[in-house]
Amino acid sequence: MVGRAWWGTILHVEDRVLALGEIAWDVLHRIVRDLLARKVGGHLVEASLERIEFALPLALRGAEADPRRFAESLAAAIDAVLDDLVLQAASFRPGHAFCHRCASAACEHSEPPSCRHVFVGYAPTGMPRWEDFAQHCLAIRHPDVDLLYAAPPAFVTLVQDAAPLRSALLPAFAVGSYELLGQLSAGFFPVRTRAEEGRGVLALTFQVALSQSASGRPRYGLNILGRTPAGEDLGMLWERHAELPWRRSVRWAQSALASLERTGGRDGGRRSAEISAVQRDQRVAGILRGMARRLERDLRARARRTEHAQDRHEAGDRPTRMAVTDVRAASPEAVLVDERSGTLVVLGDRGRTHFFTAEGRLVSSVRYSREAIERKRKLGLWRDASAEEAETLRVRIQEQDRQV
Repeated sequence: MVGRAWWGTILHVEDRVLALGEIAWDVLHRIVRDLLARKVGGHLVEASLERIEFALPLALRGAEADPRRFAESLAAAIDAVLDDLVLQAASFRPGHAFCHRCASAACEHSEPPSCRHVFVGYAPTGMPRWEDFAQHCLAIRHPDVDLLYAAPPAFVTLVQDAAPLRSALLPAFAVGSYELLGQLSAGFFPVRTRAEEGRGVLALTFQVALSQSASGRPRYGLNILGRTPAGEDLGMLWERHAELPWRRSVRWAQSALASLERTGGRDGGRRSAEISAVQRDQRVAGILRGMARRLERDLRARARRTEHAQDRHEAGDRPTRMAVTDVRAASPEAVLVDERSGTLVVLGDRGRTHFFTAEGRLVSSVRYSREAIERKRKLGLWRDASAEEAETLRVRIQEQDRQV
């Protein structure tokens, strides 16, 4: 009997270790998916990524044995591996237009000057040219240009082949290692902004680019050009949006380009390179048009969901209506401070999260999962409010109630 009990204990311990290992496997997968989702060029490897390798020490004692420090090191190690994979898969630098003048995509000319600018072609010396999307639509006399200034703004897509974009580029400045095959300009995407960032709209340029691998095989990639309203890398938008409105369309387009890459842009190799190039350009144009349709469809679906949210708001099912109640009931631990904007964050029941200015004015209310809230705290985006900050917020809200 003793032997059986001893053997059963070993099996129980092994089962528990295996269960913990499965949890670790799932957590690591989720970390990789989350990092890819927020990375500008993540779509280039997301569909084909089978494994990653990285080394990370696990400290068991001492100052290094800190969960926060380990989490930061783990995220940094995985992020570095993913960055390398994206750069290997890209025929460009993600988020940057190729500048023929500098023969690089890392120069000062490679990024749009604002969140509203799109790529409109090359100057004779090879510098990328940018133009405000609404002004560009006005210049080409797009029939919906006036609706871009409405609230909410219209959504317009423009598909262009490479010829007009390269027409002004002088042959002496053309760099043969990079070839632009076509692009899709789209705007305006509605995005969440802070008060100092202005109107919450965003225009993007999606470019299909071609380069040659070391073996001479053509490599196709979809690049996304744009900036946040604060002038940051597009990857920073993940903090404000659980799902970016163009992500599904981008993944579809990249998958279609991967299929094109497998065939080498040729009709089974039976036709001449010239005919094959024509077919290639036709397929690229078809992919961009398909992407435009998907973007328009997804934006309409999001608009319908927004209307549904408004209906729930009028019916009393929005977290905004519970803001004052949640502030009154909040414990000191439920009041936080957003380090970036200075707003006070109040956590209510069922994921209700309210944002107040220092003067007690309600900015917005949303629902966050417990995991999302904890992630913001661990990243240092939200910190615990002091007792004085929490009490000041309650007092100012009470003063507003007395004035109503």
